[in-house]
Amino acid sequence: MMERYRHLHRIILMVVLQGGFPGSYSKDRAITLPESIRALRGSCVEIPCTFTRPRGNKDFRLVWYKGIDFRPDKIIFSQQNPSDVSEGNRGRTSLVGNEPNSCSLRINDVRESDSYYPYIHGNCDVTSVCQTVRVTVSDVPNEPAIQIPTDLTEGERAPISCSVEHTCPPRPPTLQWNRAGYKLTDRQQSLKDGVWKAETVMEYLPSYRDHKAKLECEATYPNGLKSKSRSAALNIRYSPKNVAVVISYGKKERKEGDAVSLTCDSDANPAANAFTWYNNKRDGTVELREEQGRSITVTVGRGRETFSCTARNPLGTGNSTLSELQVLYKAQNVTIKGKDEVKEGAALELECHFSDYNPPTTQYSYSWYLNGNPVNGETGRILQINNITESHSGNYSCNVQNGAGPSYSPGFTVTLMSAQTGEGLPMWIVLGGGAVAVLVILLVLALYLFLRTSRKKQKLEASGGRGMETNNQGHGPNEEPENYYCNVSAIAGSSRNGTAGTQMGEIELEDIYTEPKEPIDVEYTLVDHVPGKEAPQTQNPTDETEYSLVTF
Repeated sequence: MMERYRHLHRIILMVVLQGGFPGSYSKDRAITLPESIRALRGSCVEIPCTFTRPRGNKDFRLVWYKGIDFRPDKIIFSQQNPSDVSEGNRGRTSLVGNEPNSCSLRINDVRESDSYYPYIHGNCDVTSVCQTVRVTVSDVPNEPAIQIPTDLTEGERAPISCSVEHTCPPRPPTLQWNRAGYKLTDRQQSLKDGVWKAETVMEYLPSYRDHKAKLECEATYPNGLKSKSRSAALNIRYSPKNVAVVISYGKKERKEGDAVSLTCDSDANPAANAFTWYNNKRDGTVELREEQGRSITVTVGRGRETFSCTARNPLGTGNSTLSELQVLYKAQNVTIKGKDEVKEGAALELECHFSDYNPPTTQYSYSWYLNGNPVNGETGRILQINNITESHSGNYSCNVQNGAGPSYSPGFTVTLMSAQTGEGLPMWIVLGGGAVAVLVILLVLALYLFLRTSRKKQKLEASGGRGMETNNQGHGPNEEPENYYCNVSAIAGSSRNGTAGTQMGEIELEDIYTEPKEPIDVEYTLVDHVPGKEAPQTQNPTDETEYSLVTF
């Protein structure tokens, strides 16, 4: 009964409306509406609507109803009587567009799903079906879409867009990227059936660092809701970067003669497909190797070598830095440093010295030998023996060993010095000092003899230059006597009158000098004295000269 009552009420209302607007019903009043629109709760929706005006009729009445009932409380918009709008819809609805045949309606703050239809002069009556639009309200915002060109190349700018569909052109959602620093352009586009597209375009400059990185975009709506982030991986084409020589560590330590694998590694998209190898010698020369593969095998030599490579792809070339081939070498130029002469009872200290071309972390072991026999307990680089004795003298040698093998030093002879020999002074210094001392003594003695001989010679020359007179002629009675000197040579074995001769033989040769009481001139002469009663005897002259003062 209730359903029949409602249907009857509708027929009566339509008849009344039709009668109130004579001539309003016409088959040429066509209205165009979308069948449905999906809107976000709390946002707005614009329902596109157009109609065909009656010929010759410029005035018309437009009323939008919610549902299919023509009850006053269902009016959501009235063009001629805004007061007829139901209380819950006042201020939330308005017409959109300035076209004369537009009946588009905007509903703000969409709250619930329902059907809506416009009434224009009997377009909906008992003889026709009311044309409605279904507005579906959702609590989940639309997810944005990202469009990326397929041929992104490093250094070439390209547009990347993020867009999302919505139904509220006056207040579109805001789109945000997860990258900053690029120029952005925002725009809107009407699609169809009340759906719009908000879009932001980023002017992107590709970099190899962004290859395979995720680009994200998020939409934020005026009601505060946010969509899920949409992401897309960047595929960027670029020339080889970070080219490097990778050395295969088949062993922890590589020795001379080992085979080592080298690989030219690079970061490129597409991957590098051509390679060139270079061998950089220690003398500065560069050798181009014929191998063109990504990996090569080389043999470790004695000298240090560095390698580099070039990687290429269709977009360009990349060069590696120099990579040194670290090789473990035996110790070179092994020698012993220390004193080769040590005083008995002192301390002996010897150092095993060598040239090291290996990395600082290389481990070494040491062995010491004396006359070919191991020195027990000595495994350090420095050999130290306190209070050495004769048993510690001899030929020392040291052995330095690492992972590449042993290296021996030449022999080093240590000589033991007696305790009386200087405080550890080398023997050549002691012998040299003694020779210098002897030479100085000889020079002093020679100088002494030279001076003594010169003095005697001067005395002889002075005494031989004057004649000795045997009388006192030339002296007056009042003249003072003069002093004379003579050399008296006693002949050994001669005697005078027996006793006198004995006494004479006991006289030692000496200089005899007699001084007058008063100063007088002194004359010198050489006197050979021979006793009167004995024949002269041959006598070897003596170097000693004796003088005596003779007064005439």
